[in-house]
Amino acid sequence: MAASLKAPCWPIGYRQPAQAGAGSMQRVEDNSMRRFNISTTMVRSFLEIANQGNVTRAASRLNSTQSTLSHQIQKLETELDARLFDRKNNAMEKTPDGDYFHLQANKIVQILDEIDLYFRPRRASKSVSIGIVNDCFKPGIISTINAFNRAFPDVTVEFKTESSAKLAKRVRDGEIEMAIVRDLSETPQAGEILWSEPLIWAGGPAYKHGGDGPLPLVFFPDPCVYRRYALDTLEAHDVPYKIVSDSGSWTLFERALRSGIGISLVTSDVCKVCGVDIVDPRLPPAPVAHAVLLTGKFSNKTAAHDLVERLKGMGA
Repeated sequence: MAASLKAPCWPIGYRQPAQAGAGSMQRVEDNSMRRFNISTTMVRSFLEIANQGNVTRAASRLNSTQSTLSHQIQKLETELDARLFDRKNNAMEKTPDGDYFHLQANKIVQILDEIDLYFRPRRASKSVSIGIVNDCFKPGIISTINAFNRAFPDVTVEFKTESSAKLAKRVRDGEIEMAIVRDLSETPQAGEILWSEPLIWAGGPAYKHGGDGPLPLVFFPDPCVYRRYALDTLEAHDVPYKIVSDSGSWTLFERALRSGIGISLVTSDVCKVCGVDIVDPRLPPAPVAHAVLLTGKFSNKTAAHDLVERLKGMGA
């Protein structure tokens, strides 16, 4: 009986050459098994250049050198076997492959940042920074922060007091970790509403206004959400007005309002301190003011996260 011939079993990734003996084998490149070796430095270098459109500006923002960033991009393009930028004079314009990698690089960095925040140790938090607009210093806020201080005696709470617009920018820029600001829109697009309350047109007990002259107004300087609402609505209703006080000091604001030289939009708590409700048929309806908690990026293992959860749970 003739012996059956069994084909040799070649290892994965190898094949028998066409003109080779039974014992010979040849390595075959399997691109499906290839894995890229891309460092986070390459990814972040690419993103900064793509965002700035220029190596010089990117190097300045990363506190690096042009040659270092150029070398990182060269290594990245070699690894991907693709051209990511077209060099035109001093500008770096993304190629179609560059556009695709830009999208993926943003995802990579976002995931890496989330991992970093998660594993950042709680004990690293020596302070928590929070911005609060003046009329949001409610008893509930104060008691919540006091309870936080008792739970974290080694953590310092740093307060910032500015306008809502400035505090919101500080949170976006990472200068403070959270802020409680005012938002007069029906549905705030950012943050979480802690409570809402109607505003009141108010003035000092001595305030008197008669005739058709311009309404005297007391407000903080721009950017102030109450001021902007008042001016926009008064102009929309063709009501003349004049700003008689626009000090940036809360103390001076209270004194000006209490003196009766003008009126302003305030909460009921501020009205009790500074004056009385003002009824004037020319005044537009006062809006509802939301107290909104804005938060930056931090790990759920940090003291900042604990304070945020306490603020969310304190109720109106």
